[in-house]
Parts: sequence; structure tokens; C-alpha cells
Amino acid sequence: MLKPAFLSLAVAACLIVPSTAQTVTTPVRSAPITKGVTTGDLSLQVDQARQQTADMLVQVNQLQGQISTLNGRVEALEFELSRARETNDDLLSDNETLIRDMAQMRRSVATIQTMLGITPEPVAEDVPEQGSSSGPAALSVPASASALPEGSLGTLSASQLPGEAGPLFAEAKARLIAQDNAGAEEAFQAFITKFGKDPQVGEAHFWLGEALFRQEAYADSGAAYTTLIRSYPDDERAPDALVRLARTLRILGENEKACTALNTLPKRYPKATKIVRDIAAVERTQAGCGS
Repeated sequence: MLKPAFLSLAVAACLIVPSTAQTVTTPVRSAPITKGVTTGDLSLQVDQARQQTADMLVQVNQLQGQISTLNGRVEALEFELSRARETNDDLLSDNETLIRDMAQMRRSVATIQTMLGITPEPVAEDVPEQGSSSGPAALSVPASASALPEGSLGTLSASQLPGEAGPLFAEAKARLIAQDNAGAEEAFQAFITKFGKDPQVGEAHFWLGEALFRQEAYADSGAAYTTLIRSYPDDERAPDALVRLARTLRILGENEKACTALNTLPKRYPKATKIVRDIAAVERTQAGCGS
């Protein structure tokens, strides 16, 4: 009876052993170790970012200065173009009137010649119509006039200035465009002295300040901007003048006064243009103004 029992146990053992042998333990892999960024590396990156920001601010300041100068030149050129167009229109009108008068005189002379029994010369009927845009007609020039040396008519020396407000202001701007800063200063100062009640006198103070600034006469430049701000607060250039005044104060080492001037910009001129506000922001950084 024991023998069959042992055989049963042996068979059971044979069935259990292969199942156990197939069980394999899979080793567990640990996660890779990554080296983290140290505090020193972060500090170095922050310092580099700050330096790059400072360099960019310097470049922005230089670009804003160039933009401001170019805007001034564009505005002056637009003014000169407008004046040139007005002058051209006046010349065309005067030329047409002159041609009509000459034609009328020729007809009158021809009538008198006929009455005296003299054969009149043919009269050209080429008088342009009023308002014609075909341009001025050609006029015959006397030989004596063509013999004059070039530049002998209408030539002014550098010290002579026009005696009327419009031409004098145009001359001052022309000198500023030509980088004749001393000449522009002279012309704008003459305009302010002679035509103190002219509507453009506020603008004249603005450009006088620019001409003085280019000559590094910073104190006088600041005085011109101050006059514009105080005496002509509604002038469209007053916000720009305030920022330029702050610039001159900063250059003179008066950073606290420069910041005080810049702090008044939003309240005094809430409608200042974006470029003026941007330049003011750069000036605040340059002067070390607080937030």
C-alpha cells in the first residue's frame, strides 16, 4: 500500500518542479542620475542676461537719438517742400500774368503801327489759359541779361538774413538741415528777436535748442527748451522739448532734476506720442530714475 503512495508523490513532484523552474525573477533597473544646475551657474546666467539688457538699452538710446534727429530733418524738409511748392505756384501765376500783359501790349503796339501806316509785326497768340498746369511758357531773355556772370543775381552772403518772418524762418531751417548749426542758431535767434509774436516762435525756440545742443552748449540748449515749455505749453513740440531738457540736464550731471522733469511728462502731456514716451523711458534708465 505504501508503494502506490510513493509513486503518486513522485509523479506530483515531477509536475510541480518544471512550473517552479519557469519562474524567473526580473532585475529592477534604477533611474539614471542627472546632474542638476548649480546656484553658481544660475547666478552667472543672470549676470550675463543683465549685461545683455544693459547693452541693448545703450543701443536703443543711440537709435532713439538718431530717430529723433532724422524726424527733425524730415520735418524741416517737409516744410521746405511746402514752401517751394507755394513759391512755384506763385511764380507760375506771375508768369502767366506777365505773358498776358505782354500779349496785350503787343496788340496795342500793332494797332498804333497800323494807324501810323506801319506794317505791324505778327503777334503770337500763345497766351496760356488761367490756371493752366502745362508749365511756364518760354520767355526771350535779353542778351545783356544772359551775359551776367553766374550767381550774380539773388546771391546773399552768409551773414545776410531775410527781413520777413517766413523767409527768415525758412533760412534758419535750411541752415539746420545743412548742419550749419552756428548759422541756424543765428537765424533762429534773429527770428525770435524780430518776430516774437509770430505763431512759429515756439517752434523757433525748439529748433534753437537743437542747434545749441549740437554745438554742445547744453546749458543754453536747456534754456531754450525751458522757454518753449513755459511760454508755449500748448505747442505740439512741448512734450519732446521736455524730454530733451531732461537729456541736457543728465549730460550736465543734474540727474535728479532730469528725473523730476521726466516724472512730469505723463501728467503734463498725457497725449505725448509713443516715440516721445519711448525716448523718455530710455532717458529714465540713463539718468537712474526710480520706478
